[in-house]
Amino acid sequence: MTKNILAPSNKISKNDFNFVKVVGRGSFGKVYLVKKKDKPDMPLALKVLNKDVVSKRNLMIKTQAERDILEKINSPFIVKLHYAFQTDAKLYFVMDFLNGGELFFHLRKSRKFSERRSCFYAAQLVEAIRILHMNGVIYRDLKPENVLLDNNGNLKITDFGLSKQGVETDKDGAKTFSFCGTPEYLAPEII
Repeated sequence: MTKNILAPSNKISKNDFNFVKVVGRGSFGKVYLVKKKDKPDMPLALKVLNKDVVSKRNLMIKTQAERDILEKINSPFIVKLHYAFQTDAKLYFVMDFLNGGELFFHLRKSRKFSERRSCFYAAQLVEAIRILHMNGVIYRDLKPENVLLDNNGNLKITDFGLSKQGVETDKDGAKTFSFCGTPEYLAPEII
């Protein structure tokens, strides 16, 4: 039996959205560009996860954590969760649609950023991490693929599946002992 991990919302469903196109695919589902029928001028991203896949891979807790974090945090540098709902077979997260692409794409295209541009992005990332830490969240998958840009060139962190909640980061010696992240981005001394 699949456990319901999302609390019921105000009866919102996929029928409240017009699906424009698929903008991303992952091993757990798809991300669509959608427009809410009563707000057609506001593009949104709809992340659809298959419950069977999430359950089989034992990712219910991580999926619930991602939802909780996105619901709790309000920052201009962290993707915003607008709605979360579910059906018997799928989980739905409706978030900001960021049409500027991944930071990874821009870095690969430019090969390197100017010092000014690097400082601009670094300041926004530091502020995003500061807000997360103030809320007891450790973000553990920071990489250019998880940083998206909006149409003004400002960045937002996304993908909180590996994040850890309830960590008091202001205390000396606060640690977490799990090993996670993307191998390509591990520090050489860890490898």
